[in-house]
Amino acid sequence: MLIGQMTVVSAVMFTVLAFIIAFPYVYGAREASEFSMELTGFEGLNATMVGSAVSPMFSLKARINNSRMLQSWCYDSGEVVVSYSGVALAWGHVPRFCAQKGALTEFTVRLWGRAVDLSSDLCRRLVLDVHTGTTQILVEMKLFYDNKGLMYRGPLVRKFQLMLRGANTVN
Repeated sequence: MLIGQMTVVSAVMFTVLAFIIAFPYVYGAREASEFSMELTGFEGLNATMVGSAVSPMFSLKARINNSRMLQSWCYDSGEVVVSYSGVALAWGHVPRFCAQKGALTEFTVRLWGRAVDLSSDLCRRLVLDVHTGTTQILVEMKLFYDNKGLMYRGPLVRKFQLMLRGANTVN
């Protein structure tokens, strides 16, 4: 009788322990995923030489590494904005994607800005930064989660500081 009770207690404890360990792996995939963003090209910022409105285009490569081994990680869609000194220069749409279990997923996002008005001070600073190769942009990516079940906590937002050096044309 005592051995039977010990067996049941051990089985219950093992089940609870397994649940406690597995729960974060199954439901915490969005926090465990590693994100990176690379600027692969840009154009349209030379228009700042002529006036205070720019129509830039950016090409970005997003990488998501899903280190979870138990589940894929899917998002319906998303939005990306590139800004300089707090002013949105270009924006675009993130396609639906799934990062498979334990896999790296890459995709390209193209962003466009149409006649973005810049103040004369900001325009001068942008011209100088582009000329000296020190232009720093902020890329904000907002992803909308595919599964809005029990653990849904709203869209996932990732921010990346990137330099415009080295990339000059959109492929």
